Amino acid sequence: MKKISVIVLLASLLIGCKTENIGLDEVREAISLEETKTILFTLASDDMKGRDSKNGGYAKAAGFVEDYFQKHNIQPFYPAYRDSLMTDSLWSYNVVGSIGKYDPNKKTVLIGAHLDHIGIKEQEGDSIYNGANDNATGSTAVLQIARFLSQKKWKQNVVVALFADEEKGLKGAYHLAERMKKEQVDLAYMVNFEMLGITLTTGANQVYMTGYNLSDMADKMNAFSPNFVQFLPQAKEYNLFRRSDNYAFYEAFGVPAQTLSTFDFKNYGHYHKAGDEAEKMEVDNMNTVIGTAAYTIAKLLDKEVNIEMKEKEE
Repeated sequence: MKKISVIVLLASLLIGCKTENIGLDEVREAISLEETKTILFTLASDDMKGRDSKNGGYAKAAGFVEDYFQKHNIQPFYPAYRDSLMTDSLWSYNVVGSIGKYDPNKKTVLIGAHLDHIGIKEQEGDSIYNGANDNATGSTAVLQIARFLSQKKWKQNVVVALFADEEKGLKGAYHLAERMKKEQVDLAYMVNFEMLGITLTTGANQVYMTGYNLSDMADKMNAFSPNFVQFLPQAKEYNLFRRSDNYAFYEAFGVPAQTLSTFDFKNYGHYHKAGDEAEKMEVDNMNTVIGTAAYTIAKLLDKEVNIEMKEKEE
């Protein structure tokens, strides 16, 4: 009788760990348009004061993220989710969570986006720089993807991070990368999200990847979601690989660490302007992109796909 109970228990645990049947329809249903809108409009609201640490707006946005993580069973990676740092004599912090219990003996996959923006500027008219596209959209993607992934069990560690002080020189990402390196986190790869709110010029439900040829990440993603990840020539021209939080982890670990985005310098004229507001976002396409990204990352995790460097940065 005792032996049968043990077998039943083991069987139930194995069933709970099964993820190979993940389907795109399941992900589409989980990544709801309504929740995407709610998160986006909350993070890009005037109440968040442009999500700058100087005026308290960033702390308010970070509090929203912490509450979201707690509600959806995303565990603190550090106490109270906070990786604290000082920038320009002001304390701030990255918000860092773990999908399930962290095991230092396992490989770690990091999913991130910067939460901060540039705050309020003294000027006539609209003075709040809401940063809807930059980067409430990327932050929304990380929260939605984290919530979906938290419903499964993975063989790797999955860490999710919302970074502070990207607009001040990637300070939050550099701080976390250096800390994780010192703590001997075995980072396999990092996927970063930046500005997803406007449809990419090449078509709907597409993103481009910075540092496209540095690794085989784009090829591995497109194997599960054909034509999802595109090559954008301007990304190399404008050196975008170095201009978002992925770069800190590439420098610290020397592993694939790349950004997915839909802002291609042709499709949106409000970058770093007060007019970057939630009402201008193409939320239907954004939600589809987030769903595709969630599905693609889930398949990479499920199949334990190795993402490998192809060449060094020039």
